[in-house]
Amino acid sequence: MKKIIIVGAGHAGIEAAHFANKLGNETMLVTFSKSDISQLPCNVSIGGSAKGIVVKELFALGGLMPIAADETQLQTKVLNKSKGPAVQALRAQVDKIKYPQWMNNYISNSKIKVIEGEVLSLIIEDNQTKGIVFANGKELRGDAVIITTGTFLRAKTMKGTIIKNEGPDGKKTTKGISEQLDDLGIELIRLKTGTPPRVKKESINFDVLEEEPGSSQPIYFTEDEKINKPYQNIPAWLAYTNKDVHKIIVDNFDKSYLFSDEMNGKGPRYCPSIEDKVKRFSDKDRHQIFLELESEELDTIYLAGISSSMPKDVQDKFVKKIKGFENAIISKYAYAIEYDAINPTQLKQTLELKKISNLYFAGQINGTSGYEEAAAQGMVAAVNANNKLKNKDEFILGRNDAYIGVMIDDITTKGIIDPYRLLSSRAEYRLLLRTDNAIKRLYKYAYSNSLISKERYNKLEKRFKILSTMKGKLWDSRANVNDERFSNLLKEKKINLSVNSIPILDIIKRSEFNILELKEIISEQIPEFSDLTENDIITLGIELKFEGYILKQEKEISNYLRYQKLTLPNNMDYGKVPNLALEAVEKLNSFMPRSIHQAQNIQGINPSDIMNLVAFLNKKTTS
Repeated sequence: MKKIIIVGAGHAGIEAAHFANKLGNETMLVTFSKSDISQLPCNVSIGGSAKGIVVKELFALGGLMPIAADETQLQTKVLNKSKGPAVQALRAQVDKIKYPQWMNNYISNSKIKVIEGEVLSLIIEDNQTKGIVFANGKELRGDAVIITTGTFLRAKTMKGTIIKNEGPDGKKTTKGISEQLDDLGIELIRLKTGTPPRVKKESINFDVLEEEPGSSQPIYFTEDEKINKPYQNIPAWLAYTNKDVHKIIVDNFDKSYLFSDEMNGKGPRYCPSIEDKVKRFSDKDRHQIFLELESEELDTIYLAGISSSMPKDVQDKFVKKIKGFENAIISKYAYAIEYDAINPTQLKQTLELKKISNLYFAGQINGTSGYEEAAAQGMVAAVNANNKLKNKDEFILGRNDAYIGVMIDDITTKGIIDPYRLLSSRAEYRLLLRTDNAIKRLYKYAYSNSLISKERYNKLEKRFKILSTMKGKLWDSRANVNDERFSNLLKEKKINLSVNSIPILDIIKRSEFNILELKEIISEQIPEFSDLTENDIITLGIELKFEGYILKQEKEISNYLRYQKLTLPNNMDYGKVPNLALEAVEKLNSFMPRSIHQAQNIQGINPSDIMNLVAFLNKKTTS
């Protein structure tokens, strides 16, 4: 049995341990404390725009996060519901106490061995990772190591001028791994993120705030998993900053670590602090604040949208100027945190370090920012570590396969400047990478990598075969205007038809109709239609309504794959490729891309360089 060691028990570490264990490896999960497992140090949500699709993809591949989120949700909603299906995604507000408890219970009932301790360094012999060394001098040897240390490497927190060498929530930081990576010539970068204040619920006047409920109908990340917890719809609320808030912040810019000379880390572009918002968007009179209950067991409200590194007294002042917060009591002050990450272009798409064998990195140490991105990377790293140790094929999802593939391709090929956040705009094939078709897209990858059982695979094969044949059967189905149900629908949508009947396909493709509205009418003509799940009916409707756009994207993917499939040798000397620019030779020899696709995404590589490289490869193949 192979042994895989995971360093760090956050969202990346837990998912990595889960998959390493599931695939039959001896799995060692190393953390400062068991109480650190799957903590939610910042926001209390799982999912969101693009990220929610990642969580659905994790479910399709057998992950833990979607189940834990459904089991501990307080409120769930579909974001971008008024927009097209390509950008719709689920977001769950989860319980800050119960979510890590659920993960702890899962780990306790598995074969995963949890070891408490600080990792001082890695054991590296003959350029291959052999294990770890603890601060007390003890060694733990294994066949592969996955580093998932999040924001804990050489971390320091900032509240105004108070700077402490500590990790999130005042927990211990570590520097040994950073120092060793430095010595090994691994490029480290400094990044920064922040968290907002938490306010006692009883001190807020909710009567003057906008209520933001979730979905009244149960919606889940999982589809056929038995969820034990009753569905809830606990409200959230909206508040706004104002000119008085902004004036206090502007008057105290000099007290914010964000603008101090000591600030080295680059902050997140898509989740800036309130100081940064006020400075960058000085023309805005207000900024939105999203209020969420942290836990049913806590009397604290999370104020999403106003992360800060201002001193405590300044936070007290500006929070009390928010409407509804005149008597607010801050139970936990906002802070910024700066930490080490690696430049992820040093990783293969398997998340293995190029320079050192059997050493993998996943999560915020790779420069990403969210729980969801971290969990997905933990899964990818663990599956690839398993596959390499057992001489199986690499597990790589393409940009056309999954948002997970988009993210990993982005960070390993393009690199990062600030903490990376997955956005739907990053996916050029987003109409094909929807939340409704995640299982359909990925179940074959899951089965070929032993992530789902043969029984589940056969069940899904049958399900999607029925779905594909349904399109053909719909060609012969018609809706009759004299049918009272259809007639009522037409009146409701103010549609007049000059014919007595119309093909069902024509109705489905109209923007006014949702295929679920036609379920009874279709089922009378095609009885097996009623056996489809609601999600599959939605998928069918989208595929029919957007058929032209989908075919166009599939054609683009076909052209894209022609380049992607042109692989490059690991030991290729680009100096021998005729007519390549000197800069291209230097960067290609440094980066060592695995494919033409990776090569063309390296900054400084021109289209002419790619043409010369393709010509060279084609000549070698035919000679």
